[in-house]
Parts: sequence; C-alpha cells; structure tokens
Amino acid sequence: MEKQLPEAIAAHLKELVSGDEDALRRLESLWMEKIRIFEEQIRLLGMDFVESVDADDERGMILTTYSGSLMALGPGSSRHFEYASIKVRSDVPNIVRGENASLSDGVAVGDKASFANCPVKHTSAVYRIAVVPADVPLEEQEQRVREAMVFLTNSFVHLNRHFTSPGPDVPGGFDKKSMVRYLSDAHGLTQKTVKSLLDDYSVLLETGMLMGKSVPLGQIGKIGLSLKPPRKARVGRNPATGEEVTIPAKDAHMAPLFKFSRRAKERAAGLPVSRDEGSSG
Repeated sequence: MEKQLPEAIAAHLKELVSGDEDALRRLESLWMEKIRIFEEQIRLLGMDFVESVDADDERGMILTTYSGSLMALGPGSSRHFEYASIKVRSDVPNIVRGENASLSDGVAVGDKASFANCPVKHTSAVYRIAVVPADVPLEEQEQRVREAMVFLTNSFVHLNRHFTSPGPDVPGGFDKKSMVRYLSDAHGLTQKTVKSLLDDYSVLLETGMLMGKSVPLGQIGKIGLSLKPPRKARVGRNPATGEEVTIPAKDAHMAPLFKFSRRAKERAAGLPVSRDEGSSG
C-alpha cells in the first residue's frame, strides 16, 4: 500500500484544481483512497499488477489512468472492452463498451494506451495495469474483470461525491435510483426497463422465499425461512429510556432468514478494520 501520492499524480491533480489549495488537499486525499481501494480489489480478485503488457497479451486486464478513468479488456483474442470515464464526476460514469477490441500497441505504466476496433482510440497516461493470471480459465478471467469494473466504477463514483459535495448529507451511490442509472448506462437499457427488471427480480426472490425455498442471491448468499419457536411474555427494558416494559408472548412463526456466503464473509474479513464507509449509507 502506497503511503504517499506519486509525484506524477500529484502534478496532474495540481493542474486540475488551478491553484485552489483546499480543493487540491481534498483531491489528493480522494486519490489516496482510490489507490487503496483499487489495490485492495485487485488483491481480493487474485489479479496481479504488472509494469507493461504486449499488444498480443491475451490475459484479462484492467487499466486505470492518471485522470481516474478505467479500462477493461476481457481475455482471449476477441476481446470485450469497457471504458468508464469517472475523473472527479459525482454522478454515474460515462461508460463505453465494445466487442472484438484489442491493444494497438504494447502499453507500459506512464504511457498512453491505444486501442483498435474500439470506440475509445487512446487514453491519458496509464497509472496501473492489473492482469488475471494466465493459468486462470477464460470464463473465470472474464468474470473477475467484469466484477472488478462494477466494484471500482461504483466505488470511485461514491468517493467522488465526497469531493464534489463534501458534508454529512452527501447522497450515497448504492440506493436503488443510483443502481438503476448505473445499470442503464452500462447495458444500454432504458432506466424504466432496468427498474422493471429489478422489481420483478425482487418479487421472484420474495416468492421463492415465501414458498419455503432457499433462494440464492448470486455471490452474496441465500435467503429463506426459519421457524421461530414460541416465546413467553417477559420483562425487558426500553433501550432508549431504560424503562421496564413487558414484551408480549409470541406464538411459533416463520421469519425471513439471510445467510451470507463463505466468499462474502472471507472478503469482508479481509478488509482493513479502519474502514468506515459502512456508516455513510
């Protein structure tokens, strides 16, 4: 983990704020947090940082630039491409996608990246290059690259909100409205269509749960039902006032249950204890 902002990045950020020292300090702090999150996510997904890649390198990869944009190239010879321009934007990033893309030339850290058969022809200077190990199956490489892009674009946008609109009332980026906008932009669908899909998906999850099924929520875990035994009346205390209250008896009943996957637990356990994003909504 880097403890100090690299000189090249510091110089680049100074140009962006045009002498505003307060904005520069906040922007530098933002970049340090982005660097930490980027390195952390790459480590969790089993990807490696490299100094350069050749044009014919077929590993799945993620590139990030001095200006904060992200590029993803899927594995293989016919490559899926995704570009997210986030810089210091506070809203959903501009996302460009393409198929059958490739690197025009090899690229090294500090150089511009050029692409062929792609809507994005070149980028600003590359700051990080992360690749999936070559021995990982192509389908798994594709999954890791896609997961990294979803995580990083949304994490960076969430952080940018604190730079553009600092304060305790900054809106979060993980409410339904923000997610609908992101998915709409990322997949070329209308927001109305995305909202309908998410609503129908929620109903399907709830239906399966109410039918007594164990319903998977992707890599996060599963929802289901749990039988709660009957409970006798008892005396307790109001946590706000400390006043004694009678908690009424309750018959046996079914209650919703959520079980996190082992993967989710392991990834959460691997995060720094000092993280406090969970309190920001």
